[in-house]
Amino acid sequence: MSTSPSAAARVLPAPRRRSRRQVAPVRLRLLVLAHRERLDRMLLEGADPVTSAELTLRAFQLTRLQSRARVGASLEDAVASAPTRRRRSASAAPLARSAIAAARPELQELARALRKRPVVTARGVVLVRRLLTDGAGPLYVESGDGALRCAAAEALSALYAGG
Repeated sequence: MSTSPSAAARVLPAPRRRSRRQVAPVRLRLLVLAHRERLDRMLLEGADPVTSAELTLRAFQLTRLQSRARVGASLEDAVASAPTRRRRSASAAPLARSAIAAARPELQELARALRKRPVVTARGVVLVRRLLTDGAGPLYVESGDGALRCAAAEALSALYAGG
């Protein structure tokens, strides 16, 4: 009985190969996942990403175009949702609508830079992520003192610092 190669290929599982996209061993990726808040804090404080494998991988994760595009889309969503009273989702914190309106150009430039700039710093991406996730931050708490504009300008400056 002869078996054609195509029939054998349908029955036998394909050999497992390491994906080209996999840039780090599983153990290292798990360590980074478990300690990402600490690693982000270190990058925010100015740690050089090449000082450890964990920092290098975290900086790579943060600055990948796909990751930056997601952060930029979240920022654009917040800006687009601000003029309306509806929340982006039932669990989303209410946005600081007037602060977002005042800082709209800076926030749009920040989102554009995340999506389009070829090289950005991990510190800049961490600042934007913090802006989006800190429920007590200027994106969510009205202050009237330009805090959101300053935070956006700081994040934009940090994004450009290395590029």
